[in-house]
Amino acid sequence: MHVAQAPILMVEMIWRAGRPYEAQRFLAGATNALLMEGTRRRSASELEATFEQYGTSLETPDDYDTANLSLATITKHAEHLLPVMVEVMAEPAFTERDLKRYKKRSRQQLREDQEDPDWLAYQVLSEAAFGADNPYGYGGTKADYEALRLPAVSHHFDLHYGAQNATLRVVGQLSDRVESLLESTFGQLRPGTAVPTPPYQVTTGAPQSLQIHRPRAQQTMIRRGRRGFRVDDPDYPGIAVLETILGGYYGSRLMRNIREEKGYTYGIDSELDTYRFDGTFGISADVANENLEAVRQEIIVEMDKLRQDLVPPGELDMVRAYLLGGLVQDLDGPLAVSSRYRSAIIKQYDAAAHLRRLDDTIRNITATEIRDLAQRHLRPELDWEVCVGGQLVPGATQLSANGLHKPA
Repeated sequence: MHVAQAPILMVEMIWRAGRPYEAQRFLAGATNALLMEGTRRRSASELEATFEQYGTSLETPDDYDTANLSLATITKHAEHLLPVMVEVMAEPAFTERDLKRYKKRSRQQLREDQEDPDWLAYQVLSEAAFGADNPYGYGGTKADYEALRLPAVSHHFDLHYGAQNATLRVVGQLSDRVESLLESTFGQLRPGTAVPTPPYQVTTGAPQSLQIHRPRAQQTMIRRGRRGFRVDDPDYPGIAVLETILGGYYGSRLMRNIREEKGYTYGIDSELDTYRFDGTFGISADVANENLEAVRQEIIVEMDKLRQDLVPPGELDMVRAYLLGGLVQDLDGPLAVSSRYRSAIIKQYDAAAHLRRLDDTIRNITATEIRDLAQRHLRPELDWEVCVGGQLVPGATQLSANGLHKPA
């Protein structure tokens, strides 16, 4: 039996209003979160009930660089929901009560996060690599939340949430009716002004090994890596291939050596993560205390091999197939394609040119080129290393128990 599918409509407003644009820590996140706390005409519970009535909800996707508000529905409900979505954008209530509740929730979440070794290791590494005052570096404190004030939230909103400082992403079955509805709702938003690109600075010291020692912990979380990788960098497509070989998929060298052959950890991987103004290349694993030193050394061994030896043809062909298969999946259907373009909107690069460059590199990069990239980028002396757990690391700088980048 054939079941007809209702045409989907996805709408997202993306403002250049994230961390790089804020005047104080957490201001961007607080402003975007408070959009969901009600408008001048409807309370938060009334908003929730309105969207639940049509089987959906408003979402505020979490991105460092942008503020976002998104809705997924079917086109026949658009005339009921889009005006309310625009109301949220145009008439936020921004009350002291809502800000107080936001700060209370955020302080509680911070306390919980600081008990999580993975979160702590990630945050300490970010602060070390970018600097405590960098938008991608700070993790914040309770005092940072306490410092938030409603006038600052309102000012951030007034300055950044105009239509000229935003991009509207629409995916789905568009018709004259839907286009007319989009114009009559989003077309009436206040224009505002386009906010200039903010200055971007990184202030940090020489890479080193850092540790938060938790004597009673049976495991130790290890993270290592560094900043300095952007999507539009010339080396980026090749680094994406290199990262996959090292630790970016189940057949990677780190997985084969450290998990499959030696059984030191259940999982270990690498990740290439990019933002609007910067990015990171890192490795992470959660290991039993007695295996920590061996894992640290084997990571260096695998980096050394890629700097010294050519990747065998069979291994390179397998990685090519894996990455090309991922590209095909990423471009399978309008929602997937739109997700790629969403990333380009947030990070501000040419999506089509990037995909062509990535596809060409995956297909044609040579083993020699991969070794050259490894010699430039897989250099242990450029990496920060952070360990959180029960095993002491010889020579590591000990940090305070709450995970802030301060001596213990």
